Amino acid sequence: MQLKTKIKYYLMLLFVVVAWGCDPIINRHLYKYYSAAALSSLATLASALMFLFLSRKKLCLLKDKRYFTAALPICLVNSLACVLQRIGLQYTSPAHYAFLEHLSCAAVPLILFFVFRKKPTVVQILASFICLVGCFLLASGGGMQLSLNVGDALCAAAGILLGLGIVCTSLFTKDMDIMLFMTLHMCTYFLTSVTLAAAMHFIRVNGSPMERFMFSFSPIALIFAIVFGLFTVGICWLLRNEANRRLSPTAVAVIAPFAAVITALISVLQGMERATPSFIIACILILSAAIFAGLGESKAEDISKKQM
Repeated sequence: MQLKTKIKYYLMLLFVVVAWGCDPIINRHLYKYYSAAALSSLATLASALMFLFLSRKKLCLLKDKRYFTAALPICLVNSLACVLQRIGLQYTSPAHYAFLEHLSCAAVPLILFFVFRKKPTVVQILASFICLVGCFLLASGGGMQLSLNVGDALCAAAGILLGLGIVCTSLFTKDMDIMLFMTLHMCTYFLTSVTLAAAMHFIRVNGSPMERFMFSFSPIALIFAIVFGLFTVGICWLLRNEANRRLSPTAVAVIAPFAAVITALISVLQGMERATPSFIIACILILSAAIFAGLGESKAEDISKKQM
């Protein structure tokens, strides 16, 4: 891959990282009007309709069975992860959410090795470990332990599923039509959101719903939620998936936690989190991890060329 092309995909990821770093902060304000699953359903419905319109002339490509045997399961994994993390955010802090969401940076090398027998380079493994330590410092505030509640557990499960999604998107979707892939992704994401919203509303815990369905028809809140959803869900997942298909899964997984730094920084500025020396150390570690990830990808490409 040419350097200019590679830079383009890294810039796509950087754009997504900034947007997703702001996402949990804004979503917490939107939870005044919508429950997590309801907000997810609204954003994904708007995104699904948008991509369905954009790919309407390519629906004939669905005769390729790979869209159902490969793309659809990947979309389901990503969708379930996204819904779980949005629900988990309601019960944990933004910094904990950001750290646990990005457990994918540690999960990707393990999935590559144990499931797909693709051995990551030593540099890529080191990058993932450094990234994980940096994210841990963001969430723990420099302490030696991180207590987990229900929200943390949901976000941790989402992080592992996102790692699986990163690997499978990179390995199995390179020559698929991106707009059609996104249509499947958003339709699956919408159906997953609606199913969980209904399940959590009707399942009772101590006589109360696990999550009471809440939906506001306030014009301002509704318009903002739709526009924000189209941007952070539709557009950002389009850029993320396209970059994911062209770069190594380890590089994508390690760069993504920059969103945790942005989330933590905004949380500190808004007084939602307390600034500590561990924050600066964590930022340096995550930046170093991204650099190592780039070096590891270059080394992996060199090894691949020598083997050809």
